[in-house]
Amino acid sequence: MSQSVLLYLLRHGPTAAAPGCLLGSTDAPLSGSGLSRLHNVIEPHLRQVECWQCSPLRRARQTLAYLQEHGCRISQPVYDPRLREIVFGDWELRHFAEIAAADPARVAAWQEQYLDFAFPGGEAVQAFVGRIHAKLAELRSTSGSSIGIVTHGGVIRTMLCLALGLPPSSYLLFDVQPASLTILELFSDGGVLRGLNL
Repeated sequence: MSQSVLLYLLRHGPTAAAPGCLLGSTDAPLSGSGLSRLHNVIEPHLRQVECWQCSPLRRARQTLAYLQEHGCRISQPVYDPRLREIVFGDWELRHFAEIAAADPARVAAWQEQYLDFAFPGGEAVQAFVGRIHAKLAELRSTSGSSIGIVTHGGVIRTMLCLALGLPPSSYLLFDVQPASLTILELFSDGGVLRGLNL
């Protein structure tokens, strides 16, 4: 089997935003709770990881700082804007039920035409998937290493779909919880899911 790169994908901790709302580009801080669950993955998985990348959004940077304070060796992390969550535009910080009641046709288009959909005033799904695809291609080129990545639920779900050969519209198959670790081994022609919600 060809050389691989091991990705330790961490979703940031719970935020101060209202539970259940669409949180994308809004730079919400962490709520201050829930990060303690990461203690269970630092020792067996993360303490030896030396190469770290992170979304530039505050909630990801705060999660990275927490890991550093609790024993992870993090020096000169790379802050990559491609690791940002999708931009929900006019739907930012609104609940799905509220959006569905106000604009059912657009919600149906989001579900039925996924890759061809653009959030009103926000990001096109195709552009979001494109930047994640480009990031994965870059990560594959660093074969033989392990990389810790602190990012967002939508980014991790989309990475999993692309690496495992699933359509990006299947992203909801993966229930990526806040302050959880997903382990993905990348090969030149695909990927293997080694752990989910650790």
